[in-house]
Amino acid sequence: MSRILTIVMMLVVLVFGVFLGSRLNGSRDGRLDDQKKILEAYNLMKELYVDEVNGDSLLGAGIQGMAEYLDPHTVYLEPEKVSYSQAEFDGNFDGIGIEFDVVSDTLLVVTPLSGGPSAAAGISPGDRILAIDSVSAVGITRQEVLRKLRGKQGTKVSLNVFRPLSGKLLNFVVTRGKISTSSIDAAFMLDHRSGYIRLSRFIATTAEEFRRALALLKNQGMGRLVIDLRGNPGGFLEQAVEVADEFLTEGELIVYTKSRRGGTENERYVAKSGDGYEKGEVIVLVDKGSASASEILAGALQDNKRAVVVGELSFGKGLVQRQLPFADGSAIRLTVSRYYTPSGRQIQRVYRKGIAGREHYYNEALTTIQPQRLFSNPDSLLYLKNREVSVYKTSSLPLLLSSIKGNDKGNTKLAALRDAGGIIPDFWVTGERYSSFYQELVQAGIFDDIARKLLDNPKSLVQGFRGSLEPFIDRYSEEMSFEELIIKNCKAKKIAFDRDGFNRERKYIAYAVKSKLAHQLFGADGQIRFTVRSTDPIVRIAMTVPVGRP
Repeated sequence: MSRILTIVMMLVVLVFGVFLGSRLNGSRDGRLDDQKKILEAYNLMKELYVDEVNGDSLLGAGIQGMAEYLDPHTVYLEPEKVSYSQAEFDGNFDGIGIEFDVVSDTLLVVTPLSGGPSAAAGISPGDRILAIDSVSAVGITRQEVLRKLRGKQGTKVSLNVFRPLSGKLLNFVVTRGKISTSSIDAAFMLDHRSGYIRLSRFIATTAEEFRRALALLKNQGMGRLVIDLRGNPGGFLEQAVEVADEFLTEGELIVYTKSRRGGTENERYVAKSGDGYEKGEVIVLVDKGSASASEILAGALQDNKRAVVVGELSFGKGLVQRQLPFADGSAIRLTVSRYYTPSGRQIQRVYRKGIAGREHYYNEALTTIQPQRLFSNPDSLLYLKNREVSVYKTSSLPLLLSSIKGNDKGNTKLAALRDAGGIIPDFWVTGERYSSFYQELVQAGIFDDIARKLLDNPKSLVQGFRGSLEPFIDRYSEEMSFEELIIKNCKAKKIAFDRDGFNRERKYIAYAVKSKLAHQLFGADGQIRFTVRSTDPIVRIAMTVPVGRP
């Protein structure tokens, strides 16, 4: 049976390979007979196969299989996924307007969005949503939350809510409305002259949001800007170009693309004049989660010597996708070209085709390349502080990489880095890994659990800091029973309490709990302000590196 199904799948892939080839090349000459034969075979299998065959499912699986063969970023999207994805990238959607989290199977309201339907209905931060339209929300997944709470503007959803501090069960009926999303998680001054902007993605409204944030910080006296692209997976290329344009002078190249088809797929994007921040100092933060449009922005500013890049080697996604819709609402997001930074760097990592190659590609992305293994000159090590971070200056590394030809066995480490793609930071920051005990606490969700229990406890010290972020950041410290809380939660999660590990990393464990408290009390912006100002070594490094444009 499995062999027959495999044959069916292969035939379906062939059908859609022919169809897609026809669509892209504008001609079906010489293929009509092949299509007819394959479709006849497909219909026979639908009618005569021993088990009932769902045609739509087979077609979707066939397209997905074909997409997975091409490259790691070409994907097939079911209609529902297309709808969600489009709403996110458009910068707005219809829903109830809450920032939420799922903590230990519980749907937690982090904050109702200001001016949104949930805020108007009386939903409060910290509320637990127990049921949605009379169906239990215990154990709900994030995707299910989106599916149940989003919907057409004007429709209603009923929520059963538990409010921990009062101990009350409440019922709300919320009318869905238009919700605007944001790509800027935070924008604020780090000190009297240094601004900070965290960009989480590049959606249709990113450039407009960024210009507003830039103007706000300039009005506060900003003379140096830190742009945080860590964990930013990318998005619209054109939005990254517009953001880069704010920093570059007229005629400077931002990015260019190449494809085998030429024409409109081969584009050169250059800066215009009269933009918002062409002279101030700029530092860009990246890590292995910075991809695609993030790498376009970082690469453009780095190659034009407009910014220094600090952090880790970025993800290495240099493929441009175009979303092509099908009649049923599904779509294929197809790679149509590669992009290159102004100096001609191809950012895309090496990948193998096929499902196994795709799995290897994403598993490889989790591996952090350690720069200390690449440098023989000890002078490359610029900064070392306790156990937190080491910083390596990598200005000569791109030149070294360009000298590596083919399989140069004498430079295997550098050749591997060349093939890894991505943006190489000017100041490569690396730190010691957290202990296995700390990582176990993270994976078990213990920091979230403790934060939730503290917020539910009227006697907790955190209750005195609910009203204001600044006093919380400056004065709130760990609870008197902090170690006991950790031990109790470890026992509940069946984790062996490592006293030596706890004593060694107590400060970082306390920071992690405080970060979760900041998120649940003040939303993403509050959490970022706390971590950036109190615990983020990369930002501290960024504030000390030399910045200048010759």
